[in-house]
Order: sequence, then C-alpha cells, then structure tokens
Amino acid sequence: MFTGIIEATGTLERIEHTADAAILTIAGAAVLDDAHHGDSIAVNGVCLTVTTFDEQRFSVDVMKETLDRTSLGALVPGSRVNLERAMSAQARLGGHVVQGHVDATVRITAIEPGERWSVVRFDLPVDLAPYVVEKGSVTLDGVSLTVASRQEASFSVSLIPTTLELTTFGAARVGDVVNVEVDVLAKYVEQMLAPRLAALDTRLVELDARLAASEGRA
Repeated sequence: MFTGIIEATGTLERIEHTADAAILTIAGAAVLDDAHHGDSIAVNGVCLTVTTFDEQRFSVDVMKETLDRTSLGALVPGSRVNLERAMSAQARLGGHVVQGHVDATVRITAIEPGERWSVVRFDLPVDLAPYVVEKGSVTLDGVSLTVASRQEASFSVSLIPTTLELTTFGAARVGDVVNVEVDVLAKYVEQMLAPRLAALDTRLVELDARLAASEGRA
C-alpha cells in the first residue's frame, strides 16, 4: 500500500527486454537507504518488487501485461520516474489509499500554467468515468491528486509548485501518457452495492408488472 506522496524521482538507467517481460534498472538512492530484497516500490504508480539493489540503484521485473497496460512500456533509458516506497504502519497517510494497481493510462490534453501553479487536463476513459468525481482523489503516475473539475470525457487537476518541482509533472507536456489509478474505495462500494441494486431493479420490474395487471394494462 502507498499514499501517493512521491519521495523522489529516479532515472531509468537500463531496460532489458525478454520475450514476455522486462527488467528495469532505476537510479534512485533516496528510496534505498532501508531497502531489502522483495520490497515494494511504486514506479510511476506501478507497484513493483525489488529484485536486486545497491546504494544507488535497484532492479525490478515487469511482466508483459504490465508493460502493455501502463506507461512503463514506453520508458527509455534516461526517463525520469516517480518513486515511493510502500507505506509503513507508523507513517502518516498524507495522500490517500493507493494500491499501485494501475487501472488505465490517460493522455494529457491541455496544460494551463499559472503564476505559481498549473491546471492539467486529461482525457477520461468511459469505463473509469463513474469513479472520477470532482474533489475526489485520483492517482496519476503515482501522485495523489484531487480532481479539480470533471466533464463527460475529461477531468483536470491543479498542481502546486511543490508537486511540479518534486515529481515528473514539472516536465509534463501535452500528449504525454500517464498511469491512472482511481480510488479503490469507490470500486469496493460499487461491487458491494451491485447485487442489491440488481435485486431492487428486479423487484421494481415485478411491481410495475403487477400494477399494470391490476389496471388492466397487462
């Protein structure tokens, strides 16, 4: 579990492709002072497992599905990435509950720079639209952010100077593709309510049929 509060940015040093996976080697000393084999580190919002490391860099295995479903497949040596270690039980939850399980990728469609902050707009896939609400939480490339506005097919976030300085969003451009993870609590609520709502729909149909019969409409 993560919080979406980026600890540092790292740099992809090397990517080794295999038939159905890849090994990424990332320079990121700031997240390695207490590293252990098997630790989880979120790279651009994707929860990955440390396989090897030293004081300056670490390596992770990335399966083909992850490469296909996230923006990691488009990284090249020299790419900057957002890094966050898994949250400890004693840590403050400064952002929101982030699993590191990317739902989809979205594209930056507009950037409106301000004097001290920027508004960034993204396209919104239809299947994710129900989970993105104004003033709700969303994770973009591992960064916990608040939805500033939402339209039918797009949404925007406001980025403060600290976010622009300490994450990869400071160098973001229109057309860039980023990983998105919607609020997992919304998905759980939907799943728990779905059977009850389906049963209610069935009951309403039955009641309507009975009413129609009693009124001679059947």
